[in-house]
Amino acid sequence: MPSLAIIGAQWGDEGKGKLTDYLDENADLIVRFQGGNNAGHTIIVDGKVFKLHGLPSGVVRPGKLAVIGNGVVVNLEELETEINEVIANGGSIDGLRISDRAHLIMGYHKKLDGAEEKYRGKNNVGTTKKGIGPTYQDKIARIGLRAGDLLEEDLLKEKLSFILPYKKDLMAMMEAEECSCTTESLFDKMMGWKDLIGKNICDTSVLINDALDQGKNIVFEGAQGAMLDIDHGTYPYVTSSATCGGGICTGSGVAPNRIDKVVGIVKAYTTRVGEGPFVSELTGEQGAELQKKGGEFGVTTGRGRRCGWLDLVVCEHASRMCGFTSLGITKIDILNDVPELPVCVAYDIDGEEVKHFPASISKLQRARPVYQTFKGWKGWDDTSAMVKAGYDNLPGEMREYIEFIEKYLKVPADLISLGPDRDETIDRKKDWWN
Repeated sequence: MPSLAIIGAQWGDEGKGKLTDYLDENADLIVRFQGGNNAGHTIIVDGKVFKLHGLPSGVVRPGKLAVIGNGVVVNLEELETEINEVIANGGSIDGLRISDRAHLIMGYHKKLDGAEEKYRGKNNVGTTKKGIGPTYQDKIARIGLRAGDLLEEDLLKEKLSFILPYKKDLMAMMEAEECSCTTESLFDKMMGWKDLIGKNICDTSVLINDALDQGKNIVFEGAQGAMLDIDHGTYPYVTSSATCGGGICTGSGVAPNRIDKVVGIVKAYTTRVGEGPFVSELTGEQGAELQKKGGEFGVTTGRGRRCGWLDLVVCEHASRMCGFTSLGITKIDILNDVPELPVCVAYDIDGEEVKHFPASISKLQRARPVYQTFKGWKGWDDTSAMVKAGYDNLPGEMREYIEFIEKYLKVPADLISLGPDRDETIDRKKDWWN
Protein backbone atom coordinates (compact mmCIF):
# COMPACT_ATOMS: atom_id res chain seq x y z
CA MET A 1 0.00 0.00 0.00
CA PRO A 2 2.45 2.68 -1.17
CA SER A 3 1.31 6.16 -0.17
CA LEU A 4 2.92 9.45 0.68
CA ALA A 5 1.56 12.72 1.98
CA ILE A 6 2.78 16.25 1.25
CA ILE A 7 2.23 18.89 3.93
CA GLY A 8 3.49 22.45 4.26
CA ALA A 9 5.74 22.97 7.27
CA GLN A 10 5.00 26.68 7.70
CA TRP A 11 1.98 28.94 7.03
CA GLY A 12 1.39 27.72 3.50
CA ASP A 13 2.85 28.99 0.21
CA GLU A 14 5.89 26.73 0.65
CA GLY A 15 5.83 25.46 -2.93
CA LYS A 16 3.80 22.32 -2.26
CA GLY A 17 2.18 22.43 -5.70
CA LYS A 18 5.46 22.13 -7.57
CA LEU A 19 6.75 19.24 -5.44
CA THR A 20 3.37 17.52 -5.42
CA ASP A 21 3.43 17.69 -9.19
CA TYR A 22 6.99 16.33 -9.18
CA LEU A 23 6.18 13.40 -6.88
CA ASP A 24 2.88 12.48 -8.46
CA GLU A 25 4.51 11.55 -11.77
CA ASN A 26 4.41 7.91 -10.68
CA ALA A 27 1.23 8.16 -8.64
CA ASP A 28 -2.10 6.72 -9.68
CA LEU A 29 -4.25 8.91 -7.39
CA ILE A 30 -3.62 12.42 -6.06
CA VAL A 31 -5.90 13.20 -3.12
CA ARG A 32 -6.65 16.63 -1.64
CA PHE A 33 -7.78 16.12 1.97
CA GLN A 34 -8.64 19.56 3.45
CA GLY A 35 -9.13 23.25 2.81
CA GLY A 36 -10.87 24.99 -0.03
CA ASN A 37 -10.22 27.47 -2.80
CA ASN A 38 -8.64 29.84 -0.29
CA ALA A 39 -5.36 28.09 -1.12
CA GLY A 40 -3.49 28.20 -4.40
CA HIS A 41 -0.97 26.01 -6.21
CA THR A 42 1.05 27.27 -9.16
CA ILE A 43 2.28 24.45 -11.41
CA ILE A 44 4.35 24.86 -14.57
CA VAL A 45 4.16 22.01 -17.09
CA ASP A 46 5.87 22.25 -20.47
CA GLY A 47 5.89 26.02 -20.20
CA LYS A 48 2.18 26.20 -19.38
CA VAL A 49 1.25 27.82 -16.07
CA PHE A 50 -1.66 26.29 -14.13
CA LYS A 51 -2.94 28.28 -11.16
CA LEU A 52 -5.10 25.85 -9.20
CA HIS A 53 -7.29 26.69 -6.21
CA GLY A 54 -10.05 24.12 -5.81
CA LEU A 55 -8.72 21.39 -8.08
CA PRO A 56 -6.07 18.91 -6.89
CA SER A 57 -2.74 19.34 -8.68
CA GLY A 58 -3.15 15.91 -10.29
CA VAL A 59 -5.62 17.25 -12.87
CA VAL A 60 -2.69 18.44 -15.01
CA ARG A 61 -1.34 14.88 -15.21
CA PRO A 62 -2.96 12.70 -17.92
CA GLY A 63 -4.10 9.28 -16.77
CA LYS A 64 -4.30 10.14 -13.07
CA LEU A 65 -7.26 10.26 -10.73
CA ALA A 66 -7.44 13.64 -8.95
CA VAL A 67 -9.56 13.26 -5.81
CA ILE A 68 -11.27 15.96 -3.73
CA GLY A 69 -11.72 14.29 -0.35
CA ASN A 70 -14.49 14.67 2.20
CA GLY A 71 -12.42 17.09 4.30
CA VAL A 72 -12.38 19.68 1.51
CA VAL A 73 -15.00 22.42 1.11
CA VAL A 74 -15.90 23.02 -2.52
CA ASN A 75 -17.07 26.16 -4.29
CA LEU A 76 -18.63 24.68 -7.42
CA GLU A 77 -19.35 28.08 -8.96
CA GLU A 78 -15.66 28.99 -8.93
CA LEU A 79 -14.60 25.41 -9.65
CA GLU A 80 -16.47 25.62 -12.96
CA THR A 81 -14.32 28.57 -13.99
CA GLU A 82 -11.17 26.73 -12.96
CA ILE A 83 -12.23 23.60 -14.85
CA ASN A 84 -12.73 25.67 -18.00
CA GLU A 85 -9.28 27.24 -17.61
CA VAL A 86 -7.61 23.84 -17.19
CA ILE A 87 -9.37 22.50 -20.28
CA ALA A 88 -8.40 25.61 -22.27
CA ASN A 89 -4.75 24.90 -21.35
CA GLY A 90 -4.94 21.33 -22.59
CA GLY A 91 -5.94 19.66 -19.31
CA SER A 92 -8.95 17.47 -18.55
CA ILE A 93 -11.27 16.63 -15.66
CA ASP A 94 -11.95 13.08 -16.83
CA GLY A 95 -9.96 11.85 -13.84
CA LEU A 96 -11.60 14.19 -11.29
CA ARG A 97 -13.47 12.55 -8.40
CA ILE A 98 -15.32 14.50 -5.68
CA SER A 99 -16.34 12.98 -2.37
CA ASP A 100 -20.09 12.79 -1.85
CA ARG A 101 -19.34 13.89 1.73
CA ALA A 102 -17.46 17.07 0.76
CA HIS A 103 -19.30 20.21 1.89
CA LEU A 104 -20.29 22.93 -0.56
CA ILE A 105 -19.39 26.61 -0.28
CA MET A 106 -22.45 28.70 -1.11
CA GLY A 107 -22.75 32.37 -2.01
CA TYR A 108 -24.15 33.19 1.43
CA HIS A 109 -21.02 31.72 3.03
CA LYS A 110 -18.85 34.27 1.23
CA LYS A 111 -21.13 37.14 2.27
CA LEU A 112 -21.08 35.98 5.90
CA ASP A 113 -17.29 35.60 5.79
CA GLY A 114 -16.90 39.26 4.86
CA ALA A 115 -19.42 40.36 7.50
CA GLU A 116 -17.65 38.38 10.23
CA GLU A 117 -14.30 39.96 9.37
CA LYS A 118 -15.94 43.40 9.52
CA TYR A 119 -17.37 42.65 12.97
CA ARG A 120 -13.98 41.54 14.26
CA GLY A 121 -12.57 45.00 13.57
CA LYS A 122 -8.94 45.27 14.64
CA ASN A 123 -9.04 41.62 15.71
CA ASN A 124 -9.78 40.36 12.20
CA VAL A 125 -8.13 37.10 11.18
CA GLY A 126 -7.26 38.18 7.65
CA THR A 127 -9.32 35.56 5.84
CA THR A 128 -9.53 35.39 2.05
CA LYS A 129 -13.31 36.02 2.35
CA LYS A 130 -13.87 32.92 0.23
CA GLY A 131 -16.50 31.55 2.63
CA ILE A 132 -14.29 28.77 3.99
CA GLY A 133 -14.86 29.39 7.70
CA PRO A 134 -18.67 29.75 7.51
CA THR A 135 -18.85 26.54 5.44
CA TYR A 136 -16.93 24.60 8.07
CA GLN A 137 -19.16 26.22 10.72
CA ASP A 138 -22.21 24.77 8.97
CA LYS A 139 -20.49 21.40 8.75
CA ILE A 140 -19.91 21.30 12.50
CA ALA A 141 -23.43 22.67 13.15
CA ARG A 142 -24.79 19.79 11.01
CA ILE A 143 -26.68 22.05 8.61
CA GLY A 144 -24.27 21.99 5.68
CA LEU A 145 -24.89 21.03 2.07
CA ARG A 146 -22.76 18.20 0.68
CA ALA A 147 -21.78 17.26 -2.86
CA GLY A 148 -23.83 14.08 -2.58
CA ASP A 149 -26.97 16.17 -2.00
CA LEU A 150 -26.82 17.19 -5.67
CA LEU A 151 -27.68 13.61 -6.57
CA GLU A 152 -30.83 13.54 -4.39
CA GLU A 153 -33.13 16.29 -5.64
CA ASP A 154 -35.93 15.87 -3.08
CA LEU A 155 -33.47 15.93 -0.19
CA LEU A 156 -31.73 18.99 -1.65
CA LYS A 157 -35.04 20.88 -1.95
CA GLU A 158 -35.88 20.04 1.66
CA LYS A 159 -32.49 21.25 2.89
CA LEU A 160 -32.66 24.48 0.87
CA SER A 161 -36.15 25.30 2.15
CA PHE A 162 -34.70 25.36 5.67
CA ILE A 163 -31.21 26.73 5.20
CA LEU A 164 -31.80 29.66 2.85
CA PRO A 165 -34.37 31.55 5.00
CA TYR A 166 -32.16 30.92 8.04
CA LYS A 167 -29.10 32.35 6.29
CA LYS A 168 -31.02 35.38 5.03
CA ASP A 169 -32.11 36.19 8.58
CA LEU A 170 -28.53 35.78 9.78
CA MET A 171 -27.17 38.01 7.04
CA ALA A 172 -29.72 40.71 7.85
CA MET A 173 -28.75 40.56 11.50
CA MET A 174 -25.05 40.88 10.62
CA GLU A 175 -25.70 43.59 8.04
CA ALA A 176 -24.10 41.44 5.39
CA GLU A 177 -24.58 42.00 1.68
CA GLU A 178 -28.12 40.98 0.79
CA CYS A 179 -28.75 37.57 -0.74
CA SER A 180 -31.31 37.97 -3.51
CA CYS A 181 -31.70 34.35 -4.61
CA THR A 182 -34.79 32.27 -3.89
CA THR A 183 -34.97 28.61 -2.94
CA GLU A 184 -36.12 27.84 -6.48
CA SER A 185 -33.38 29.84 -8.22
CA LEU A 186 -30.69 28.37 -5.97
CA PHE A 187 -31.99 24.84 -6.63
CA ASP A 188 -31.86 25.48 -10.38
CA LYS A 189 -28.28 26.75 -10.10
CA MET A 190 -27.27 23.65 -8.15
CA MET A 191 -28.84 21.42 -10.80
CA GLY A 192 -26.45 23.12 -13.22
CA TRP A 193 -23.60 22.06 -10.94
CA LYS A 194 -24.99 18.54 -11.01
CA ASP A 195 -24.85 18.57 -14.80
CA LEU A 196 -21.24 19.79 -14.62
CA ILE A 197 -19.75 17.38 -12.11
CA GLY A 198 -22.49 14.95 -11.02
CA LYS A 199 -20.75 12.07 -12.80
CA ASN A 200 -17.56 12.86 -10.84
CA ILE A 201 -19.18 12.50 -7.38
CA CYS A 202 -18.64 9.23 -5.53
CA ASP A 203 -17.60 7.66 -2.21
CA THR A 204 -13.94 8.56 -2.48
CA SER A 205 -13.00 6.73 0.73
CA VAL A 206 -13.91 3.45 -0.97
CA LEU A 207 -12.06 4.53 -4.11
CA ILE A 208 -8.87 5.37 -2.19
CA ASN A 209 -8.87 2.29 0.02
CA ASP A 210 -9.55 -0.02 -2.92
CA ALA A 211 -6.62 1.56 -4.74
CA LEU A 212 -4.37 0.99 -1.72
CA ASP A 213 -5.50 -2.63 -1.54
CA GLN A 214 -4.51 -3.01 -5.21
CA GLY A 215 -1.03 -1.64 -4.51
CA LYS A 216 -1.54 1.61 -6.42
CA ASN A 217 0.54 4.68 -5.65
CA ILE A 218 -1.26 7.51 -3.87
CA VAL A 219 -0.21 11.06 -3.02
CA PHE A 220 -2.16 12.98 -0.36
CA GLU A 221 -1.76 16.73 -0.73
CA GLY A 222 -2.62 19.34 1.86
CA ALA A 223 -3.55 22.96 1.39
CA GLN A 224 -2.09 25.84 3.43
CA GLY A 225 0.45 24.65 6.02
CA ALA A 226 0.75 23.03 9.43
CA MET A 227 0.88 26.38 11.24
CA LEU A 228 -2.63 27.18 10.03
CA ASP A 229 -4.10 24.03 11.59
CA ILE A 230 -7.30 24.75 13.51
CA ASP A 231 -5.94 22.99 16.62
CA HIS A 232 -2.16 23.24 16.39
CA GLY A 233 -1.60 26.49 14.49
CA THR A 234 -1.43 30.12 15.63
CA TYR A 235 -5.05 30.13 16.82
CA PRO A 236 -7.17 32.17 16.15
CA TYR A 237 -5.09 33.25 13.14
CA VAL A 238 -5.59 29.91 11.43
CA THR A 239 -7.73 28.26 8.79
CA SER A 240 -10.83 26.21 9.65
CA SER A 241 -9.56 22.72 8.89
CA ALA A 242 -7.01 20.18 10.11
CA THR A 243 -3.87 20.86 8.06
CA CYS A 244 -1.55 18.58 10.09
CA GLY A 245 -0.97 14.87 9.59
CA GLY A 246 -4.15 13.73 11.32
CA GLY A 247 -6.20 15.66 8.78
CA ILE A 248 -5.14 13.19 6.10
CA CYS A 249 -7.15 10.42 7.77
CA THR A 250 -10.25 12.40 8.69
CA GLY A 251 -10.23 14.33 5.42
CA SER A 252 -9.87 11.41 3.03
CA GLY A 253 -11.35 8.44 4.87
CA VAL A 254 -8.24 6.32 5.38
CA ALA A 255 -6.78 4.83 8.55
CA PRO A 256 -3.48 6.11 10.02
CA ASN A 257 -1.65 2.87 9.22
CA ARG A 258 -2.23 3.45 5.51
CA ILE A 259 0.06 6.49 5.36
CA ASP A 260 3.61 5.35 4.58
CA LYS A 261 5.62 8.55 4.14
CA VAL A 262 5.03 12.21 5.00
CA VAL A 263 7.01 14.87 3.16
CA GLY A 264 7.24 18.23 4.92
CA ILE A 265 7.74 21.15 2.53
CA VAL A 266 10.02 23.81 4.03
CA LYS A 267 10.55 27.09 2.26
CA ALA A 268 14.19 28.15 2.78
CA TYR A 269 12.88 31.31 4.43
CA THR A 270 9.50 32.02 6.04
CA THR A 271 6.36 33.73 4.75
CA ARG A 272 2.79 34.10 5.86
CA VAL A 273 -0.34 35.81 4.55
CA GLY A 274 -2.83 37.58 6.75
CA GLU A 275 -2.70 38.49 10.41
CA GLY A 276 -1.07 36.75 13.35
CA PRO A 277 2.31 36.46 15.10
CA PHE A 278 5.44 35.98 13.01
CA VAL A 279 8.54 35.97 15.20
CA SER A 280 11.22 36.01 12.47
CA GLU A 281 9.43 38.59 10.29
CA LEU A 282 11.46 41.22 8.46
CA THR A 283 9.48 44.46 8.33
CA GLY A 284 12.02 46.75 6.68
CA GLU A 285 13.93 46.89 3.42
CA GLN A 286 15.21 43.32 3.69
CA GLY A 287 11.67 41.97 3.97
CA ALA A 288 10.53 43.99 0.95
CA GLU A 289 13.50 42.78 -1.09
CA LEU A 290 12.84 39.15 -0.15
CA GLN A 291 9.18 39.58 -1.09
CA LYS A 292 10.10 41.04 -4.48
CA LYS A 293 12.85 38.54 -5.28
CA GLY A 294 10.74 35.56 -4.23
CA GLY A 295 7.59 36.76 -6.01
CA GLU A 296 5.77 36.48 -2.71
CA PHE A 297 2.26 37.39 -3.74
CA GLY A 298 -0.73 35.14 -3.08
CA VAL A 299 -2.01 32.94 -5.91
CA THR A 300 -5.57 33.29 -4.61
CA THR A 301 -5.71 36.90 -3.42
CA GLY A 302 -2.67 38.62 -4.91
CA ARG A 303 -1.83 39.91 -1.43
CA GLY A 304 1.82 40.45 -0.64
CA ARG A 305 3.16 37.84 1.76
CA ARG A 306 4.96 38.87 4.92
CA CYS A 307 8.56 37.64 4.74
CA GLY A 308 11.22 36.68 7.27
CA TRP A 309 14.16 34.41 7.96
CA LEU A 310 13.76 30.66 8.30
CA ASP A 311 12.14 29.77 11.64
CA LEU A 312 13.05 26.25 12.75
CA VAL A 313 10.93 26.52 15.91
CA VAL A 314 7.95 26.64 13.55
CA CYS A 315 9.27 23.76 11.44
CA GLU A 316 9.99 21.56 14.47
CA HIS A 317 6.43 22.07 15.66
CA ALA A 318 5.11 21.11 12.23
CA SER A 319 7.34 18.06 11.99
CA ARG A 320 6.22 16.83 15.40
CA MET A 321 2.55 17.34 14.57
CA CYS A 322 2.78 15.73 11.13
CA GLY A 323 5.43 13.02 11.48
CA PHE A 324 7.68 14.11 8.62
CA THR A 325 9.81 11.32 7.17
CA SER A 326 11.39 13.53 4.48
CA LEU A 327 11.82 17.23 3.82
CA GLY A 328 11.46 19.13 0.58
CA ILE A 329 13.44 22.39 0.68
CA THR A 330 12.01 25.00 -1.70
CA LYS A 331 12.99 28.44 -3.02
CA ILE A 332 16.53 28.11 -1.75
CA ASP A 333 17.57 29.76 -5.00
CA ILE A 334 15.92 32.97 -3.79
CA LEU A 335 18.58 33.22 -1.06
CA ASN A 336 21.28 33.29 -3.69
CA ASP A 337 23.82 36.12 -3.13
CA VAL A 338 22.51 36.98 0.36
CA PRO A 339 25.75 37.53 2.35
CA GLU A 340 24.50 36.26 5.71
CA LEU A 341 21.53 34.04 6.53
CA PRO A 342 20.15 34.15 10.08
CA VAL A 343 18.14 31.07 11.09
CA CYS A 344 15.80 31.24 14.09
CA VAL A 345 16.61 28.35 16.43
CA ALA A 346 14.73 29.46 19.56
CA TYR A 347 12.58 32.25 21.01
CA ASP A 348 13.49 34.58 23.85
CA ILE A 349 10.27 35.09 25.81
CA ASP A 350 10.64 37.29 28.89
CA GLY A 351 14.27 36.24 29.22
CA GLU A 352 13.59 32.52 28.88
CA GLU A 353 14.88 30.60 25.84
CA VAL A 354 12.02 28.57 24.35
CA LYS A 355 12.55 25.90 21.68
CA HIS A 356 8.99 24.64 21.28
CA PHE A 357 6.26 26.70 19.66
CA PRO A 358 3.87 28.04 22.35
CA ALA A 359 0.07 28.10 22.09
CA SER A 360 -0.20 31.54 23.72
CA ILE A 361 -0.57 34.40 21.26
CA SER A 362 0.52 36.90 23.90
CA LYS A 363 3.75 34.94 24.46
CA LEU A 364 4.37 34.86 20.71
CA GLN A 365 3.84 38.60 20.50
CA ARG A 366 6.53 39.07 23.17
CA ALA A 367 8.90 36.53 21.61
CA ARG A 368 12.17 37.63 20.08
CA PRO A 369 14.07 35.39 17.66
CA VAL A 370 17.31 33.73 18.73
CA TYR A 371 19.38 33.44 15.55
CA GLN A 372 22.25 31.30 14.38
CA THR A 373 23.86 32.94 11.37
CA PHE A 374 25.21 31.15 8.30
CA LYS A 375 27.43 32.40 5.52
CA GLY A 376 25.57 32.86 2.22
CA TRP A 377 26.59 31.49 -1.18
CA LYS A 378 27.20 32.93 -4.60
CA GLY A 379 24.84 32.17 -7.43
CA TRP A 380 24.95 30.07 -10.54
CA ASP A 381 23.95 30.78 -14.12
CA ASP A 382 22.69 27.37 -15.19
CA THR A 383 20.15 25.72 -12.89
CA SER A 384 19.81 22.66 -15.12
CA ALA A 385 23.57 22.08 -14.85
CA MET A 386 23.34 22.35 -11.06
CA VAL A 387 20.52 19.79 -10.97
CA LYS A 388 22.43 17.46 -13.28
CA ALA A 389 25.61 17.80 -11.18
CA GLY A 390 23.66 16.75 -8.09
CA TYR A 391 23.57 17.61 -4.43
CA ASP A 392 27.27 17.10 -3.72
CA ASN A 393 28.16 19.82 -6.22
CA LEU A 394 25.94 22.50 -4.73
CA PRO A 395 27.81 25.41 -3.12
CA GLY A 396 29.31 24.29 0.19
CA GLU A 397 27.54 27.07 2.10
CA MET A 398 24.19 25.98 0.67
CA ARG A 399 24.81 22.39 1.73
CA GLU A 400 25.77 23.57 5.22
CA TYR A 401 22.47 25.47 5.40
CA ILE A 402 20.48 22.44 4.26
CA GLU A 403 22.30 20.03 6.55
CA PHE A 404 21.69 22.27 9.55
CA ILE A 405 17.96 22.09 8.81
CA GLU A 406 18.20 18.29 8.59
CA LYS A 407 20.09 18.06 11.87
CA TYR A 408 17.74 20.41 13.73
CA LEU A 409 14.58 18.64 12.55
CA LYS A 410 16.12 15.13 12.55
CA VAL A 411 14.62 14.53 9.11
CA PRO A 412 16.50 14.10 5.80
CA ALA A 413 16.12 16.75 3.08
CA ASP A 414 15.40 14.39 0.20
CA LEU A 415 14.16 17.04 -2.26
CA ILE A 416 15.89 20.33 -3.06
CA SER A 417 13.99 22.72 -5.33
CA LEU A 418 16.21 25.12 -7.27
CA GLY A 419 13.47 26.85 -9.26
CA PRO A 420 9.76 26.79 -10.15
CA ASP A 421 9.89 24.22 -12.97
CA ARG A 422 9.33 20.53 -12.36
CA ASP A 423 12.80 19.64 -13.66
CA GLU A 424 14.57 22.12 -11.37
CA THR A 425 14.63 19.59 -8.55
CA ILE A 426 17.40 17.54 -6.96
CA ASP A 427 15.97 14.21 -5.79
CA ARG A 428 18.23 12.51 -3.26
CA LYS A 429 15.81 9.66 -2.58
CA LYS A 430 14.63 8.83 -6.11
CA ASP A 431 12.67 5.69 -5.23
CA TRP A 432 9.67 7.05 -3.34
CA TRP A 433 7.42 4.04 -3.69
CA ASN A 434 9.36 1.30 -1.90
